[in-house]
Amino acid sequence: MNWKRMLATISGSVDQELLLRNEYLVTENRILKNQIKGRE
Repeated sequence: MNWKRMLATISGSVDQELLLRNEYLVTENRILKNQIKGRE
């Protein structure tokens, strides 16, 4: 495997992990905001 392909593979997996983390944080923020609104 040449270095360009290896770099693309690593970058792709890192991008996928970041997308999943962002999706998780967006969902978590939505839940927390709803909890705050429920207390007011």
